[in-house]
Amino acid sequence: MGAIKTIGVIGGGAWGTALALTAARAGRDVRQWARDPGFVSDIRARRQNPRYLPGITFDEDLNATGSLAEAADADAVLLVTPAQTTRSILAALKKTGAVRGPVLLCAKGIEQSSGKLLSKVM
Repeated sequence: MGAIKTIGVIGGGAWGTALALTAARAGRDVRQWARDPGFVSDIRARRQNPRYLPGITFDEDLNATGSLAEAADADAVLLVTPAQTTRSILAALKKTGAVRGPVLLCAKGIEQSSGKLLSKVM
């Protein structure tokens, strides 16, 4: 595998946004997905995530998208979603057919319905 130039971040919370900013500051092309259209609008128009990181304006080029396939089409994908949505997001990622690099689990927790750690769900 070559150098990781593009990173897809799946999740629009504080942790997902912090990881997306870190990747952007490291010079990567970042595509951050969130299911909330308001999040996508705030990132695009205001360069902020006011719900989870109030008062922080992003200087970095952070590309927000509502398209899971667009975010998944990256050299690496960071999965930063709540434990109880991990299984459904993984299924949706698979359906896009866009994943071409590794998917890294960046969340913690236990799936309530199965009692499994997220690494087992994945």
